[in-house]
Amino acid sequence: MPTLKPYKLNFKGGLHLGTRGINLAESAEFIPSDTLFSALLDVWNRLGKDVDDFVAPYIATSPTPPFLLTSAFPFAGGVRFYPMPADLNRIFSSKILDDKDWRKSLRKIRYFSEGLLRKALAGNALDLDLFPSKRTSKVENGVALQKGQVWLLEDEVKLLPKHLQREKKFLKALYYLDLWKNGEVPRVTIDRIAQSSTLYHAGRVSFAEECGLWFGVEWLDENGTYPADFSHCLNALQDEGLGGERSSGYGAFDYDEGEDFSLLSAKSGKAGYTLSRYHPTKAELPDALSEKSAAYKLVNVGGWLHTHERADQRRRKLWMVEAGSIIQVSGEVQGSLTDTKPEYKSEAEAFPHPVWRYGFALPIKFAEVK
Repeated sequence: MPTLKPYKLNFKGGLHLGTRGINLAESAEFIPSDTLFSALLDVWNRLGKDVDDFVAPYIATSPTPPFLLTSAFPFAGGVRFYPMPADLNRIFSSKILDDKDWRKSLRKIRYFSEGLLRKALAGNALDLDLFPSKRTSKVENGVALQKGQVWLLEDEVKLLPKHLQREKKFLKALYYLDLWKNGEVPRVTIDRIAQSSTLYHAGRVSFAEECGLWFGVEWLDENGTYPADFSHCLNALQDEGLGGERSSGYGAFDYDEGEDFSLLSAKSGKAGYTLSRYHPTKAELPDALSEKSAAYKLVNVGGWLHTHERADQRRRKLWMVEAGSIIQVSGEVQGSLTDTKPEYKSEAEAFPHPVWRYGFALPIKFAEVK
């Protein structure tokens, strides 16, 4: 039974996390586990610590990582949200999935609450907990936020921030209230030679009051210095920020450490719902993504790397299984830490150090297909 230590990130000036290469005008509203781990490594290095010592347990022949990370998902007040599972057959009956009125609404849902997750983990269908497919219908058990992108139980409305609870007498109105907003901020760059200006736009996600992102840490080795080191990194990281456009104030945050909570572990050979991005090892394939058990979304992770020894440049792309996917569990520790540093033909151009990408799954037990 994995026990998670939750951390809530409250962003002061918004967040910019690129989603499509060089397109600055878009920003994601969640932070993948691999991005979180890379940020921790970067700040660890700048604190003068040895990165090789930090990653050694993750790259051993038989990895024994001291901790596993989830991705960072939205929260609102006292309600944590999780990504919708890739296989909706595990949480809805065929009656709902075949209903034309519901198909469009189901495609919109990106996150569901912990209350709904625990019902699903127990093997219960969530048909009766859905919010009304028509805006004029009366709310029974389920409530929507963010124009249908976020779903929670009616009983969880009392845990939302006070400014969202003002509509609790009219639960249908919650559909139109936002936990976050995506926008574009105009920026100007100045050519150093010609002194000419160029206008561009940078995407920004801004969160409502008492809303932000949360992630969990499963401590597999609480002995030694790792918990203290983790807090040390997080304290330094909160001022420096996460994501891009940090020189403009994006990404800075305050964080709160919550009470530990537990979810059911996924047993070996059974289906697991992963809360982090996952990069299988060769030995884990193809069983981890077998057609019988798995339902997954692949994401091609690329982007820029930042180093203090060279100019910023492109790291190698890596295909990963996105959080919310259903995989087949094969052991207590599953996944890999992969070096994505650029490769050049000339030894003189060789990149000076590894560029690690975190790809360990954090799977929890999920109901079998009905």
